[in-house]
Amino acid sequence: MKEFIKRNFAILFAFILPIVLIIVVALSTYLPSLFLSTDYNFVYTSCTDGTNYYYSYNCDNYLQKRYSVVNNKFTVNTVDPVQDSDKDKIPDIKENYAARIFLHDTKKNESREITLAEAEALMLNSLLTSPDSVTVSSNYNNGGDFFFPFGGNSSSYGYYLMKGRSKSKLNLINSSDRYYYQNNFQFIGWVLPGRN
Repeated sequence: MKEFIKRNFAILFAFILPIVLIIVVALSTYLPSLFLSTDYNFVYTSCTDGTNYYYSYNCDNYLQKRYSVVNNKFTVNTVDPVQDSDKDKIPDIKENYAARIFLHDTKKNESREITLAEAEALMLNSLLTSPDSVTVSSNYNNGGDFFFPFGGNSSSYGYYLMKGRSKSKLNLINSSDRYYYQNNFQFIGWVLPGRN
């Protein structure tokens, strides 16, 4: 066996080197995501469109105007009665958007719906980046992966915790609801002072 290895070292090296490089690159790509975490939970809103459950295309425009953080508190804003976010000539207040408020536990990667009173009792930081430098960001996955970059999986749109090049997919409530649409999400704020 030693004699075989000595005689064919160059061939074995040429065969093993690409495999080792693939493993190193795969580990450097996927391992950081496994350890990505934050000490802060966050609040977000989502909604159904009362007139058409399948197409809440401009719900995010409504949510942006309806909810905000003022002085570290969850605030419900009055929506202009003539506001028409989706430009369909029907004011938003007549489209019967039903907004939902969620608290996402980043440690468990689970969301639960909370009441307006629960949301108003929280102290929030409205910056997109948490105090420990993690952001919530949308991302489109074209279906490829490291080993099959040109396909093999379906394309998908989702939200992720991100820090640098590391990202970890979020399990949000509406991502599996029948009325889910990629713009049916509005980040509100990080819950302070964190889990500590």
